[in-house]
Amino acid sequence: MAGACRNDRYEGAKKLRFCNISLTAGAWMDFSSREQAKRSRIQLERAIALAQLGELKKAVDAFDKALRDARAKPGPWERELHQRIVQIEDRNTLALWVSVVESAK
Repeated sequence: MAGACRNDRYEGAKKLRFCNISLTAGAWMDFSSREQAKRSRIQLERAIALAQLGELKKAVDAFDKALRDARAKPGPWERELHQRIVQIEDRNTLALWVSVVESAK
């Protein structure tokens, strides 16, 4: 499900469904900061799907969770989130991400 969640072929409700299933299935691994950091990518994709659906408050919360998870373990995690988000063509989604990053400083 994680692959489908990250696939740009899916948008909105379908993407959100794949992301939610993936996050639920992997929830048992939350004890590890490394796994938490790895799952930040799925959380980011979930936020993108929420933004596509117009669920802006939920999208901001998911972006915030993705950022916090990425920062749970040193490594490439946060950089990967930034690299992924700049691929998004929707300026509103990008603006939501930037607002979360700015408020987390």
